[in-house]
Parts: sequence; C-alpha cells; structure tokens
Amino acid sequence: MILDSLILQTKLFLQEDMGMEIKDITSSNLSEDKLELKDYTSMIGVGGKLNIMVVISYDKEILQKLVELFMDGEEIDPSEADEIKDSVAGETINTIMGLSLPTFPNRGKGVTITPPIAINDASNLIKQKSAKIVSVEVETNYGNLSISAIGTADSIK
Repeated sequence: MILDSLILQTKLFLQEDMGMEIKDITSSNLSEDKLELKDYTSMIGVGGKLNIMVVISYDKEILQKLVELFMDGEEIDPSEADEIKDSVAGETINTIMGLSLPTFPNRGKGVTITPPIAINDASNLIKQKSAKIVSVEVETNYGNLSISAIGTADSIK
C-alpha cells in the first residue's frame, strides 16, 4: 500500500534525520467526503502509473521545529518566515516522496511527481465522488503531522 511506504519513510526521516521521537501513529478520523487540514499543508501530485495526491499537513509546533533544524540555528528575518515555512514543508514532503518512490509499485518506474504546493488558507480538501482518502496521524515529541493519499481505490491500495 502506498500509505505504508509513506509512513515508513516519514518515520525514518523524522527519527533518523531530524532526531524526533515518534510517539504514536494512528489512523486519522476521516469524514467520507473531506480531509481536515492542519495549520500548514504541502501537497504533491503523483502521476504516470499512479494517479494520486499525497498531502502532509503539519501542526505549527512540528513545522517550527523542522524549520529550526533545516536552518541550523541561522536567524530568520520575520518578513521571510512564512516563505521559509512553506519551503521547509515542501522540502520535507519532497524528501519523503523521493525516499518512498523505490517502494511504490514497479519500484517507482513510470511514476512522475510534481513540485510541492503549499496550501495554507484552506481548512479541508473535498474529494470527488470516485476518490478515496487514506490518512494517518503521526504524533511526535514536537507535535503532529498527518500523511494522506487521495486517489481511486485501486491507486492507493
């Protein structure tokens, strides 16, 4: 399942690269029609042999910690803070997707990914009738993030 690969690579990235403790991973409570978003959200489209959207949505606290780790103590000009948060959120989902591709069907061959997109002014995503949403909540010592895949039932299994 695509989500299993995303979960594994997210755990490895957060624990090994970012030094975060994973406290729990649980299935998210989803309504049948929409995905509730957190404070900051990044999305990547996956095309070719797969046709899904991967969404990672971050609590403020975990994204702030990721920004600190990515910036390695460098001062951030307040006028650039939002742009840097979007950049770090995008780089995080990009890294997780890159690490996950070899574990996708056919070892990721024939799969394309779009550049990450930041979505910060929406509270939820509404799915189309034929789409399915699978999602998990990752709890860390710095806050939570959710990982979701949106696509047809065949594409996200």
